[in-house]
Amino acid sequence: MIARKATRGLALVTLVAFLAACATTSLPPISASGAAFEPERDERALWRQSREEERKLLGEFKVYADPLLEDYLDRVAARLTPAEMAANPEVRYRVTVLENPTLNAFAYPHGSLYVHTGMLSRTENEDQLATVLGHEMTHVENRHMLRYRRAARNRQYGFLAAAVVGAVILAGEQGEAWEEGDYSRAAQIGVLSDLLLGLGLKLAFIAAVNGYGRDLEREADEGGFEKLRAAGYDVDEAPRIYEILSEDHGEQSKLEGFFFGSHPRLSERIESAKSWIASEAAASTASEPHDRSEFIRRLRPVIRDDARMNLELGRLGLAEAQLDRALEMMPEDSETHFLIGRLRAQRAATAPSSHDGDAFESDALAAFQRAIELDADHALAHRELGLIAYRQQDFATACRQFRRYTELEPKADDAQRMRDYVRELERDGHCPD
Repeated sequence: MIARKATRGLALVTLVAFLAACATTSLPPISASGAAFEPERDERALWRQSREEERKLLGEFKVYADPLLEDYLDRVAARLTPAEMAANPEVRYRVTVLENPTLNAFAYPHGSLYVHTGMLSRTENEDQLATVLGHEMTHVENRHMLRYRRAARNRQYGFLAAAVVGAVILAGEQGEAWEEGDYSRAAQIGVLSDLLLGLGLKLAFIAAVNGYGRDLEREADEGGFEKLRAAGYDVDEAPRIYEILSEDHGEQSKLEGFFFGSHPRLSERIESAKSWIASEAAASTASEPHDRSEFIRRLRPVIRDDARMNLELGRLGLAEAQLDRALEMMPEDSETHFLIGRLRAQRAATAPSSHDGDAFESDALAAFQRAIELDADHALAHRELGLIAYRQQDFATACRQFRRYTELEPKADDAQRMRDYVRELERDGHCPD
């Protein structure tokens, strides 16, 4: 343990020294040249590398497939794009959503923007969403990856140094998580390390995990604020997104605390955002109205689906907060009620007393029943309702629900097990005709 901490400490010192050297190279933003912009030779090479990485990334990470959501995000990005940036023939922004519950977003230097469902699901309005996208778009427009690479070469650091040091940090974090019994966190760190570094996704690792150091991250924040103001968004909402990143919803450990560890500290970013807003107040104009209903329509399924992932990770406090939001947005959604039932069932399994466990199980039963009322063909709701009924010795209901599940999902992995339960109940005379 001591050796690991020492290694990690050395790695952190090395990484800090490396990142400190990364903000020294100055380049004009792409927008400064408008339609006349021509990428430099090493920039084109960097773009080729980023496109190759992107293909690997999309082969390993699951994309959240929602074409209307992608169209909406692309429209928000277009609204944030300065005319001078839109005029250049080389870079076009395209937003892709990755199915991942961590709070993250990153950009490739050729204009591909990636946002995790975890980040999207925690935004409260389009202004906050625009804050996230504006930050990443500034990384692209201001050529931060190229500046990072050139600074590394100028200081005679290998471009992979940060990724190598990052791998050491990841290994230390993962080992400590295993020792502390925080298995979901350890598993997530391991997956990130394997996919980004193991697959050679060095640019994604730097953009998504390490960041570019305090100076360039602050520049991206302020560039994003400028985009918000120019596009007519409410800049006063910007600090709130960093407050959201710091919320833990009662969870003992936060993956996001690690994944944003190399970005400026969140409290510092909140204060910096407020200071910028105060100093620029005189130049600010009133925010322009926009269709807030579209944000709700497009984001409500994301919030629900991200809650499912957090349930699977055991992050019940966060899942509950998300499901509360989803229920408010979609009160008649069968899947939301089903997930609430699963949440209550998990609460029942870990309840401190049998009384609390019975209460949670009762809530779960009601939620599964409601899910079936809204969608009679929700197979998993029938299955879960049957299991609760069986535990409560309501065998007739259990038999009906198991039968319905196997009718709806005859080829499910556990369909044969459910048929076995039905035969057992039939032999005992508990199944209605």
